[in-house]
Amino acid sequence: MKSENIFVEYEEDEVGSSPEVYELNIVSGGCRLYGYLLAPDKRTQKPYPTVIMSHGFPGYTTNNDLELALMRAGCVVIHMNHRGAWGSEGNYLFTNLKDDLIAITKWAHNRAIADQYGIAPDNIFLVGHSMGGQSVLNAAKELPFLRGVAALAAYDIGAAFRYRMEKDLFLMIETEGQCLKMNSAAEVYENALEHRDTLSILNQYERLAAHPILFVEASLDSVAPADKMMRPLSEKLKELSASVTYKTIVSTHSFAGQRMKLAKTVAEWIEENCKIF
Repeated sequence: MKSENIFVEYEEDEVGSSPEVYELNIVSGGCRLYGYLLAPDKRTQKPYPTVIMSHGFPGYTTNNDLELALMRAGCVVIHMNHRGAWGSEGNYLFTNLKDDLIAITKWAHNRAIADQYGIAPDNIFLVGHSMGGQSVLNAAKELPFLRGVAALAAYDIGAAFRYRMEKDLFLMIETEGQCLKMNSAAEVYENALEHRDTLSILNQYERLAAHPILFVEASLDSVAPADKMMRPLSEKLKELSASVTYKTIVSTHSFAGQRMKLAKTVAEWIEENCKIF
């Protein structure tokens, strides 16, 4: 992997070597999750570090630009839509997010799948934005083989209730969540309320200490303010002498005006933490 190639392309594609996009469906909780896998140019040396992306709520900030940047740098990138989101089967519930990611990551770590796509099983990273940041942090607690986890402007449902932001959460579910498959906004909200402690990124946070972790704060974030949601976890992990990298980008929750800086930050961190064969 070469992080300096995030915005560099080969002069032209070459038959049999050019990057590929593969349609995927992976089963989680008896439901098919739909998405795709980006495979880098085969002139890039195998095996490839692999990034599994987790979208936010509901996923309007797609992070496709970040995914393509990481592919150009030499990563396999897997983008899957959670249950009930963007055509995937099942209903959307916050408690499904971690399990979906665990199923996707174990699929990628399987030796037959890894050989098929050139995945380096010892260099699998989870990267999530907003609610996806919460999801990757919670999934990483149960995936000891992960090489690292990156949380970008991570949301924390536990903090939303601790800091009396539950009205904002319900409004987000009721308005932005209209594109999701769910029985009702009330059911999704009750799912968050009932499981707020186990969904919190602070729950069993000690289990994250074995992983290198990247936190990227958006300093102008009003959706998931870092001082309430992400920074407390970073500070607790630093007390455990965990491998924590904390970066701040002056931008809003979506990083809309600083996408190239975001891509550079994530790619350089992945390159620094790849296991060399």
